[in-house]
Amino acid sequence: MTVWAIVGAGGIGKRMGAGKNKVLLKVAGKEVLAHTLQVFEGTRVVDKVLLVIHPDNAMEAQKLVKKYAFKKVHAIVQGGRERQDSVWNGLQKARELGAEKGDFLCIHNGANPLVQPAEIKACLDAARETKAAVLGFKVKDTLRRVSENLVSLGTVDRKGLWAMQTPQCIEFSLAWNAFENAMKEGFYGTDDVQLVERMGHPVRVVECGYENIKLTTPEDLRIAEGIFKQRAKK
Repeated sequence: MTVWAIVGAGGIGKRMGAGKNKVLLKVAGKEVLAHTLQVFEGTRVVDKVLLVIHPDNAMEAQKLVKKYAFKKVHAIVQGGRERQDSVWNGLQKARELGAEKGDFLCIHNGANPLVQPAEIKACLDAARETKAAVLGFKVKDTLRRVSENLVSLGTVDRKGLWAMQTPQCIEFSLAWNAFENAMKEGFYGTDDVQLVERMGHPVRVVECGYENIKLTTPEDLRIAEGIFKQRAKK
């Protein structure tokens, strides 16, 4: 059984407002993507990594992989129009490279550099039991539904509400069928395990730390900088 990580970095990060792919921005002295790939390079539970990147950044990605000598990166794959298209491209490349039934995928956002090796392992362990699992954390803020003209429509009960993060770990054949069906039907989900759920397959949620955030805005970069500095002191 082989564990494949598909690291998605195919977007352009409009909300970051940096004028370039956000995973190539530096935080704590290193590119966001380098931090992310380093986690997968260093964990024993992942065997091979496929990096899916925006075509405009393919050369920079190649240089980054060479610069940090990431040995697990087996291919750099062209990203698609939407995140789901990019992951599907990664799935097809995994199959081309020999992924088969019984293998597992760890689909991860390149912009989630703060994930811990123990969290990746926990997600994989759960997926081995149920064939599909996702990292997430409990919502702790007060939530309100708001109208288009910014009028509060009432408080939403946060009991049972979790924020989903990555990785999302899925058995390869299940992921293939879920993505293939979705692509044929023109269905686009908000995350990977949603495609599994729509086939009627249960998904296990595994709790991760609140530090495992997706870097989306400049404020997120500053938060990540502080967390990396704190970790370095330890």
